[in-house]
Formats: sequence, C-alpha cells, structure tokens
Amino acid sequence: SVISMTEVTPPRPVRAVHQWSGPRSMSTASMYSWFARGDCTCVDEPLYAHHLAACPGVFRPYRDELLKVQSADGPTVVRETLTVDYPTPLAFFKHLAKQAINLDMSWAAQQGMRHVILIRHPFRQLASFVATPFTKASLDELSLPQLVQVHSTLSEICDQPPVVVDADDLAQAPEATLRVLCAELGVDFSPAMLEWPAGPKACDGLWAPHWYESVHKSTGWSGAKSSRAYRTLAPEHVGVLRAALPFYNHLRSLAIRASEPARPAEAGAGTVVDHGAILPLRPDDQNANILAWVGTPTTGGLVPRDLARVSVFDSAVQGGDAVWEGLRVYRGKVFKLDRHLRRLHDSARAMDFKNVHTREQVREAIFQTLAANGMRDGVHIRLTLTRGEKTTSSMKGGR
Repeated sequence: SVISMTEVTPPRPVRAVHQWSGPRSMSTASMYSWFARGDCTCVDEPLYAHHLAACPGVFRPYRDELLKVQSADGPTVVRETLTVDYPTPLAFFKHLAKQAINLDMSWAAQQGMRHVILIRHPFRQLASFVATPFTKASLDELSLPQLVQVHSTLSEICDQPPVVVDADDLAQAPEATLRVLCAELGVDFSPAMLEWPAGPKACDGLWAPHWYESVHKSTGWSGAKSSRAYRTLAPEHVGVLRAALPFYNHLRSLAIRASEPARPAEAGAGTVVDHGAILPLRPDDQNANILAWVGTPTTGGLVPRDLARVSVFDSAVQGGDAVWEGLRVYRGKVFKLDRHLRRLHDSARAMDFKNVHTREQVREAIFQTLAANGMRDGVHIRLTLTRGEKTTSSMKGGR
C-alpha cells in the first residue's frame, strides 16, 4: 500500500483588524482601545480622501488640507497602506463604510485580515449629530445601508464573516464584550484595552479637532455609560430614524453577545422559561423560518418570523383587546374553516371592532400563509384580530 501525505499550511496569524462603522458610533473610542494595547499600530480613516474625491459635493472645512496629505486614489491606499506589514504584531484600521465608495474589496480577503462591523442605535447616532454643524444627518450619513453591504460583501469573499459588535454593548460591558470580540477575531485580549489617557493621540487624523472633542476627554470605556445624555430627537430626524432602523436591526441580530440573562441551570440553549416551565423555543425545526401574515386589510402581507410583530400601541398590547381562533389543518384542508371564521367575526362584532378584515380577506391570508410555508398537514393556525393601533397609551387622550 502507498500512503501519501499532504502538507497543510496553517492559517496566517491575525495581523490586521479592519473596523467598519458609521459616524458617531464610538469608532474613535474603539480605535483608542486598540491603540492602548501597545502592540498595535492604528490607522485613522485611510480612505477619507478617497471618499471626498469621489463626492465633490461633501463639504468638510479641512477638505483641501486632507487631499494634500492623504492619497485620494483608493487602489493606491490599498496597495500602500491597507495591505502592507507594520512593525507591530497587530495593525488596526478604522474605516467609515461610506468611504469605501467604488472600491474593489477583493483585497479584504487576504490571509491574516479580520473585519469588524461596529454598529450603534441610529437614535444615538442622530442625537450625536447635533454637535456637528457642517454635516446634515441623513440615511447616507449614518452609513447603515453601506454597513449592510460591506457585511454582505465580506461574508462572501472572506473565509470568516466579519464580527458584528454594538457600541452600546462596549459601553455597558466593555471587558466582557472585548473579550468575546478578541476571541472571535483570534486575537489575545489585553486589559490595557479598557483605559487610555485623555487628550489627542498619535493615531488621530488631521480632522480630530473638528470631531474628537468629546472622545479626547475620555479615559476609557468605563465612563461611556454614565456620560450618556438624554436628548430630544429633532422632528426632521424622525424619517431618517425610521429608514435606518431596518438596517440596524438586521446587523444587531448578528452581533456578538457578551452575556445573556440568568436562566435556570437546567434550561439549555433553544429553550424558553414559561411560567416556570422549561419549554423548547421551537419544538419543530420547521418553524424556524416560517412566514406569518401580519397587517391591516390594506397593508397586510407575509413577513419572516423575526419580523412578525405589532406596534406597542396596538390595542392587544395596551389592554389585551383582541379576539382569536385556533384552527387545525389535516391532509390539505382547514378543519371547519367557515365555522371558525363566523365565530371570529361574531366575537369582533360583539366587541364593536371597526375596520375588520372581511371573511374573504382572512380566508385569503390563511391560504397564502399555508402555501408560502408549504404546510398541508398537522398544522395549527392562530388567528388574532385586534382593535388596531391606539393614538396614545392614555385612556383619555393626551400624551
């Protein structure tokens, strides 16, 4: 017999961490955290000039100065800054996702590189924009759509997907979150990442005097939670918040979790504690990705399980004001469908519900849902009708 052996080349140790974020996302504090390690070279927004050159309408008071000292050619930045070796064991690159505009990202899949997507709730991003008079808050400025695109691209081309971390988790539980982040990246955690001296840093970009006043006063993650301000959202920002939330929520669902709420010791993964009883969260794996029908007679439709929700102002949430029916499907037929629909509408009429779905609309929603999920037998259906959204949570009007 002949035994052949193939030499396997071990993966190259992580030498570069690229962080992608939007503005006002504690991204500079994160850079200071890595800079404080002492074994890491930090590079602040090396694609900034590339972005300004590609977007001539973007005003920055330091635009001309920056274009003189930083290359505005993306491929040159990749070749001379992003893919070279540094004298320290690690290099950390802080990027804003929007700055990768029109840039070929194939370089980002090189061995020894890992990527982090840093997110922050868009309400807090928008509140922070109050202090920046030469920028106007917009969905594009928040960079959340670009972050979703960067995450998708990097997930496709890299051996390992980017690690998503929420800035609020860093502020609330810095050590636990940083330990998980470093473990996910394959980098040793350093306690030095928790603190840094106040004032400017050698790694700051030339734009620091315009943007970094607050972070220059910080001395670590420990003060981030206590220093959070309570701010009013400007009326013109409400539309931006509404547009940004789906992008944030998608990335938030992928974020690392440093800790989970306390659970009974015997409650394992994939379980839920319901009135003291430990039950499977999804007793049937087929339910993991089901589609549910949610909405009013004019706006309803099918949505994935994790997006199936009603407003906190819905009457069912505010006061348990709803009627429901439970149905079964056997061998392709809904058992006694007409009787269930009649009783559902009789209950809604008795409760004086207005603008209720017609029986035909409910029937159509049932059939659409069953077909979309490929459900034909052994199915339980829960039909719930609510009175709809209340104007406020008050019983007597007002705010």
